[in-house]
Amino acid sequence: MRLLTWYRRHGRDLPWRRTDDPYHILVSEIMLQQTQVDRVLPKYGEWLAKYPSMHVLAAAPEDEVTATWYPLGYNIRPRRLQTIAREAVTRYGGLLPADEATLRSFKGIGAYTAGAIRSFAFRQRAAILDTNVARVLFRVFVGTGDLKSHAMRRHLWTLSEALGAAPSRLRFQSGIDGPRRHGLRRAQSKVPDLPDDEKLPGVPGNAERRTKSEEPRTTNRERRTQNGERTRKNGERRPVLLRAMMILVVAAAIIERDDTYLVTRRQPGVHLEGHWEFPGGKCEAGETIADCLTRELREELAADAVVGAEVFTTSHDYPDRRSSCTSSVASCSALRPRSRDRRSDGFDARRCERCDSRRRTRN
Repeated sequence: MRLLTWYRRHGRDLPWRRTDDPYHILVSEIMLQQTQVDRVLPKYGEWLAKYPSMHVLAAAPEDEVTATWYPLGYNIRPRRLQTIAREAVTRYGGLLPADEATLRSFKGIGAYTAGAIRSFAFRQRAAILDTNVARVLFRVFVGTGDLKSHAMRRHLWTLSEALGAAPSRLRFQSGIDGPRRHGLRRAQSKVPDLPDDEKLPGVPGNAERRTKSEEPRTTNRERRTQNGERTRKNGERRPVLLRAMMILVVAAAIIERDDTYLVTRRQPGVHLEGHWEFPGGKCEAGETIADCLTRELREELAADAVVGAEVFTTSHDYPDRRSSCTSSVASCSALRPRSRDRRSDGFDARRCERCDSRRRTRN
């Protein structure tokens, strides 16, 4: 009960904490995946105003749903949310079931989301485990070991399930499982920012946490020695393991006409399928950027391109490869779209209007 008392004092007043509608809870949980609360708040209200029920969401055009989701990112989430809505409408009359097995049969609802829906919407004693809850349980009941290991994660899930089913004093009163879980998440996310006399009671290590975080950290560059070795924190040296990294060179064409730009839709079955992008593709061995764009535009759009100056280059590092994309101005005199949308050789192409970049800048 001390946790609940602390939560009532410090918990944020958020709209999804004032409802037990399963659909609203589902929307909030999907939106909050890897996204900060402050970014979700305005979009949550906008989404529910536009799609107030499973039936409305299920019937909406997919492109419209994806556009409404902007700028939360991870655009696979709105498509999964719409897939869940369509399945719920088809099989359950637009309602979400309350039992775990059926909830987890929906593609896009995992163990945590199912537990959140059962707890917050149906007031069931369902186990949940996200990053914040895991850190609280680890510090209270475990204390040592690797928090990020799969074995520890399984152990914390078992612990969360045991606490939900525990008898006598370990169990909370009926009907407050939702606040308890909100309190766990709020506790760990805010403990470092609270004064010493307002920290979560009963959680060991709070007094030491800030002191440790204020210690100067040694960067990898500082730990690297002149002979190609690095030192561990205990002073032990270890060799640097070098591995080959794949380098991908990608070219994109910026084709402008009458303040509109030509874009193509990514094909089904590829990464980020369905997204719109400037036409182009990967450079083959020995190809220049101009040669690559000429070939790609001929293959994708059956168009003869004249490639001009390079505009900018961006790069991104992945664990196993580095991708470099160069965008160049191009013109396609042979391309004559008959309408706003055109399909050529299986590629969906259209022209999009120039947008005001200030409106699309994230805060």
